[in-house]
Amino acid sequence: MKISTIESKENSVIKHVVKLAQNRRYREQNNQAIAYGEHLLIEALRYNLVDKIFVLADSFDKYQKYFTDYQEVYLLNSELITKINLLDSPVDIVAIINIAETPAIDFNADSLILENIQDAGNLGTILRVAKASGISQVLLSQNSVDIYNPKVLRASQGIQLGLAVICNCNLLELLPRLNLQILALTPYATNSLYACDLIKKTAFVLGNEGSGISQQLLSIIDKKIIIPMLGDTESINLAMAATVAAFELSRQRTMRIK
Repeated sequence: MKISTIESKENSVIKHVVKLAQNRRYREQNNQAIAYGEHLLIEALRYNLVDKIFVLADSFDKYQKYFTDYQEVYLLNSELITKINLLDSPVDIVAIINIAETPAIDFNADSLILENIQDAGNLGTILRVAKASGISQVLLSQNSVDIYNPKVLRASQGIQLGLAVICNCNLLELLPRLNLQILALTPYATNSLYACDLIKKTAFVLGNEGSGISQQLLSIIDKKIIIPMLGDTESINLAMAATVAAFELSRQRTMRIK
């Protein structure tokens, strides 16, 4: 283990961390991202993705159990640890992680397909839902929020490090190639989610938080479905809709096994 102390805000390594946290293109160019906090560090260590670790000097003993011989560990004062923290909650440990190679698309796998998702919290939650419900693949359109955005990583708690997530998909070209029943979730449909046979291999398509699924994409999807709601509520949050759909699939599969 190599341990160094950084004391200057102008240090090139500190600037690299800040830029990785702020800039998607820079993350993609360097194939690296920033993980904030102990839980994300543990997840990244699980998949051998940790490159460098930055720890508040006063917290070194607390985290020493995670440090290995091949890592670079930097001790920072409170001013510097605050500078590299772009979240709205304090942290005392930060890591540069390497972005794993993007997996190939599995054209036969249950999937969540997301078009133009913009909210980091929604995406983070949806990634956790996919993992928890047994859906093995998430496909993201071009112009969706970056899965390595620090706020997405925080919301997902690093689930994407061990989940098949394929970004920048051309959904118009991709959907016809999937060997799945494709169900578009939209509040304007008449078919109920609960009337669908989800024992079949399935892909759920969800759209942008404000505008929903684009008309262009809807035009190539044969089956549109709705989550029935009681009372005066017309719609629910995107992440909640994904949760209901994914766990209905899980419920039907579980009931079949029983």
